[in-house]
Amino acid sequence: MREDVLARGVEPERVVVLPNAADPGRYRPDLDGRAVRARYGLTGRTVVGFIGTFGVWHGARVLARAAARVLRLRPEARFLFVGDGVERRATEEELRRARLADRVLFSGLVPQEDGPAHLAAMDILVAPHVPNQDGSRFFGSPTKLFEYMAMGRAIVASRLEQIADVLEDGRTGLLVPPNDEEALATAIVRLIDDGDLRRRLGAAARHRAAERHTWDAHALGLVDRLRSMELVRWS
Repeated sequence: MREDVLARGVEPERVVVLPNAADPGRYRPDLDGRAVRARYGLTGRTVVGFIGTFGVWHGARVLARAAARVLRLRPEARFLFVGDGVERRATEEELRRARLADRVLFSGLVPQEDGPAHLAAMDILVAPHVPNQDGSRFFGSPTKLFEYMAMGRAIVASRLEQIADVLEDGRTGLLVPPNDEEALATAIVRLIDDGDLRRRLGAAARHRAAERHTWDAHALGLVDRLRSMELVRWS
């Protein structure tokens, strides 16, 4: 986006790009997800989750194929998909063909205010975005990525452009090649097996989100930038 604006002749110092962010007071690690777990029969399970739109670029079908691999290795785990969209039916069909419909649950759309409780019910959060089908450069700042971080949960995400700019592989999450269901499954199994790693990644992600990726931090940063531009203008 910045490059596109600069190509139109805008001065570089006048271009500020801010990614999305999250409210760390609303999305936080201490939220109680037990009621959501009980509703879906997930009590006592390690839950891998996805929340958001089922668009082509969101990679839900890649996650479905990875889930089939994971559940062959760790049949006690469960997957919870929250949301809806054009790819939902195809995603569900992937799992029906694999005969996994009883271990991969779809909530459909939930009220926005219920999103944090659903995330609190999950142990591992996945952002499996894929490149644009037309070959154009991927540009995305998924809100869910910052909400995942603020929740203090372990994250597996695609190593794609802005996503890889936000997450630090091995420190605030695990990054895998996009569209690679085998690598995605391997990362998920690693987190299922290693509770200490889940906690370390989650705590680091929460700290990073609260420090850098809040709406308040973005607003203050923008105000500071505007003030500095005004000072330069009148100097």
